[in-house]
Amino acid sequence: MNAAASLNRLRIKRTESMLTVLGVPDVPGIAAGLFSAFAQRGLPVTMIVQNAPDAGSASITFTVYKKDLDPAMDITRGLVEKIGAEGIMNDERIARLSVAGGVALEDTVGLAGEFFSILASERINVLAINSTADVISCIIEDANVDKAASLLANKFGLVVESAD
Repeated sequence: MNAAASLNRLRIKRTESMLTVLGVPDVPGIAAGLFSAFAQRGLPVTMIVQNAPDAGSASITFTVYKKDLDPAMDITRGLVEKIGAEGIMNDERIARLSVAGGVALEDTVGLAGEFFSILASERINVLAINSTADVISCIIEDANVDKAASLLANKFGLVVESAD
């Protein structure tokens, strides 16, 4: 199936901040503890990415609404101290681009390569990627989101939705 034929909309979200917990020990239950603490405080987590462990540790990157950044940092600092992780990075100058299809994207050969090649051609750096069967999302610097959205919308004929 043609990659462009399988897409129909591009959503832009500028309302999130990204946090990364570095050096998370590779043991069961750490992500559960972190995200359960968010739930107990009534704080939604909007995207989660964890890399494969290397030498016994991993990094967990996630996004929260900007309005929730301070309590999210408090919760995350507590976890870092408790588990002995290396530290936290956060970035408030990000935006999330999510491309959704009218059909399952998992069956669309070449879509991810084409999507990220378009961004790379304009030197737009991707900070995090999350994908499901029907959505590809990526985090980029907010300063590049309008250019990225225009490039992707033009290439794939997408309807752009801003979720600010």
